[in-house]
Amino acid sequence: MPETVESVARPMRLRSHLTNSLHALPGVDGRSVDARRYRDLAQAFADELGGSAALGEAAQALVRQAAGLVLQAEKLQGAAVRGEVVDLEQMTRLSNAATRALTKLGVKRTARDSTPTLHEYLAATSKGDAA
Repeated sequence: MPETVESVARPMRLRSHLTNSLHALPGVDGRSVDARRYRDLAQAFADELGGSAALGEAAQALVRQAAGLVLQAEKLQGAAVRGEVVDLEQMTRLSNAATRALTKLGVKRTARDSTPTLHEYLAATSKGDAA
């Protein structure tokens, strides 16, 4: 049986920029509004999975894909809210693809408890009485 050679980590300077950074995209400056939102989404998705350092290359690729899909879906949703003509089929496809990518990553939907505390409820009620 031939001996296996274990892979040796290459120095960062010998790897591509895309490999070294979860947020990097080829040919993208990174300072635009869309690039910043993409970076925020990718970081949030990675954080939900234990941080970018804990992700393998395949998971990082899925994080990038999910962030890009969510960004595009948000842009179309914003256009629809502004009253612009939007291809609803395209918006639905993007939303579905983003959901599938997040599901593959293992990002779970978690419902937030929006029930006010007793203190918050009483404070809101007393403000209503004062008006």
